[in-house]
Amino acid sequence: MNYGKENAAKQAAKLTGRKKKKRHSAGLAVIRIFLICFVSVIIAGGLFAFLYAKNLIDELPDVATIDISPTGYMSTVYDASGNEIETLASSGANRTYVTLDEIPDDLENAFIAIEDSRFLEHNGIDIQGIVRAAFTGIANGFHFSQGASTITQQLLKNNYFTTWTSEDTIFDSINRKIQEQYLAVELEKITPKSEILENYLNSINLGQNTLGVEAAAERYFNKDVSDLTLSECAVIAGITQNPSKYNPITHPEDNAQRRTKVLNNMLSQGLITQSAYDEAVADTDVYDRISVLNTELSTSTTSYFVDALTDEVVQDLQDRLGYTESEAYSLLYSGGLSIYSTQDSSIQSIAEEEINNTENYNGNEKISFSYRLTLNKTDGTTANYSDTTMLSYYQASNSSYTLEFDSEEEAAAAIDEYKAAIMEDGDEIAGETVTYTLQPQAAMTIMDQSTGQVVAMVGGRGDKTAAKTLNRATGITRQPGSTFKVIACYAAALDAGGMTLASVEDDHPTTYADGTSLQNYDKSYRGYTNIRTAITHSINVVTVEVMGDIGTSLGFQYAKQLGITTLTDGDNNQALALGGITKGVTNLDLTTAYATIANGGEYNSPIFYTTVVDHQGNIILDNRENTPTRVLKETTAWLLTDAMKDVMTSGTGKVANFDGMAVAGKSGTTTKNRDTVFAGYTPYYTAVIWGGYDDNTPQSYTKYSKVIWKAVMSRIHEGLEYKDFTQPADIVAVPVCAKSGKLAISGVCDCDPRGSQVYTEYFEKGTEPTEYCDKHYLGNVCTETHMFANSECPYRSGVFIIGGSAGTDDEQYSVDAATFGQYCPIHGGYQLPNTGSVGTAPAGTTEVQDATTTTDTTTPTTDTGQ
Repeated sequence: MNYGKENAAKQAAKLTGRKKKKRHSAGLAVIRIFLICFVSVIIAGGLFAFLYAKNLIDELPDVATIDISPTGYMSTVYDASGNEIETLASSGANRTYVTLDEIPDDLENAFIAIEDSRFLEHNGIDIQGIVRAAFTGIANGFHFSQGASTITQQLLKNNYFTTWTSEDTIFDSINRKIQEQYLAVELEKITPKSEILENYLNSINLGQNTLGVEAAAERYFNKDVSDLTLSECAVIAGITQNPSKYNPITHPEDNAQRRTKVLNNMLSQGLITQSAYDEAVADTDVYDRISVLNTELSTSTTSYFVDALTDEVVQDLQDRLGYTESEAYSLLYSGGLSIYSTQDSSIQSIAEEEINNTENYNGNEKISFSYRLTLNKTDGTTANYSDTTMLSYYQASNSSYTLEFDSEEEAAAAIDEYKAAIMEDGDEIAGETVTYTLQPQAAMTIMDQSTGQVVAMVGGRGDKTAAKTLNRATGITRQPGSTFKVIACYAAALDAGGMTLASVEDDHPTTYADGTSLQNYDKSYRGYTNIRTAITHSINVVTVEVMGDIGTSLGFQYAKQLGITTLTDGDNNQALALGGITKGVTNLDLTTAYATIANGGEYNSPIFYTTVVDHQGNIILDNRENTPTRVLKETTAWLLTDAMKDVMTSGTGKVANFDGMAVAGKSGTTTKNRDTVFAGYTPYYTAVIWGGYDDNTPQSYTKYSKVIWKAVMSRIHEGLEYKDFTQPADIVAVPVCAKSGKLAISGVCDCDPRGSQVYTEYFEKGTEPTEYCDKHYLGNVCTETHMFANSECPYRSGVFIIGGSAGTDDEQYSVDAATFGQYCPIHGGYQLPNTGSVGTAPAGTTEVQDATTTTDTTTPTTDTGQ
């Protein structure tokens, strides 16, 4: 039996073994099939890739026929009529060719260290760099931010594959990359590294409208490239990756970090010695030397309009077409673009003339300056001084001292006195620049509100002798003053806050919610005042009270929707209503906001060009369809406009008004008159002007903003057909009481002791009042208790204001609201009759009239007794 069992076990084991062998064989078969398939796919894919690449390579010309020397086509800017107004990067304006023997070894090595460390070793492509970039991209979630292009590839990209900026898809980029890598290898077979590097260094975009290292050396350090120090070489080489971010003028901190990386790379790659590295790192004044030169140097001269235009083109190339900033600038200044701008050259000339007309400033002009001084001290060190250190020097003995002078001669004398005080025996002047600037400065933007097209822009006074100087229309923010009342308060109140132009607030001495005193500019208070009057006479108290009623968040929201881009969350408070905002606004933003109201409540993005055409004649950017977005109801926009027409005829804008055209506008000034602003429009154009000192010095005269606005707008409207603002169908006109904003009571509201308070107001249909005035009272009032009078009271008969606040124009005509309806408890006799019935309609009350049929279209402003 035992032997039988053993045999059975052996047989079972054999069977099990056979099954395992079969399973093992099946598994190997699957693996073999998978491997065969995998290898086949690899082979097929490789063959496809080879054939695909070969086809692309076959399209290429003989590398010997390729010209790798830097070339470029100037771009041309045209005005709205097709006239050439500017060229960008014309021949010699942005590039000066230098040979390699004129370029310092340190500069060559700086570019190699930061851009292509294996340049002297590879054959045109850097396999190690490609692998590194690939692994880094995979590790970063397939975000391939590191480049692996060699200097040879970059040269080909910039000087041969000039149409790469028109690539539409990633496949276009891949195709070009394959061809680029092939040509890089072939090029290096027949071209010395030195020739490749020389052409590269003369082609590279180095910011500030400079192409090539010689132009960059002159732009940033005012010297030939051959005279650059190691530290300066590192600054220039650090710009390459991102010419805007690493611009040493506008972003010195970012460039400093990049400069340090360049020097570290050079040291680690053995391209400089430790002592040279230490000396360069210790050169902390390198950026001061750049700022000394910045005010004087330029590569070309452009108008403020063209400066803003080029900014928009560069931004759109990035946002719409996916260019990097460096690529966008390269295309703009060397791509032969034709840029068809929105500028009306006639309007531009008028704006420039009036901004620079000294007669418009009533003799209130000063001279300020930007000053930079570098001294070589006797101990071998350098010292840098500026207008800031000069101001501190003088204010140490005179705290009210300013850098505003009556003439350049006076300013120069102050500079000489300062130099005499700070210079020691043996000091040598290494560099000194003075740039004089007229003050106050001004900026103006003019826009066609129907399209959003900016037709003219002036960013400052005086001759513009350099490209990309400070553009005060786009490049600075200042407080808008009372022009912001319409934008941040009244637009929201009428559009979504349940208020009308007739809505009344109590204009009285008061404070902000935090207890800060709140006053009107004229230090007077009118009592019950409607929104129309508050807009006309720029009444602060009413504005803040309206903002309190509608909520600051609503006003904040509307200001953003109207195009104000500089608001922060901290601006969502009561001060927003009066233009007290953290960062201020740009002149362009404020113009866009007012243009939205002028355009019937539809917002158009501001644009400076219609089309941009590349060198091959293809439209690459198109602004011809600038789709508007509705921000305000058409009725709201018209009502605001109608109120601002009163500003021009009887309010704070009378100085800016001109004949022959319907005009609406709003004035604004800020604390101590540091800023003066006027914003207004006609049915044709919207214009906003700002004026003030660059250093925020208080002004004694601010009327010039209105004088210039009138001068410009009256001239550009000469010969244009008269137009008024189109009244929407949903507008009705109703006689109301100015003190209550409600229906007027005949014999009461029109018998106010200061004159009739009845006027015709416009409303969006459905918002007109249905209740009668509850602020006027007709009766007999005791002059001692201000209560209803008895027959023995010393009393006065007539029309009174219920609840007029102390310190206001209503006070002397007021009855106490708290005791209203009660008779005097002091004096006897019988109760005198009170004929006034507050809030109720007497017989024969005037019916609501449709504004399109009424014969009385005037909207007289209430007499405030001022």
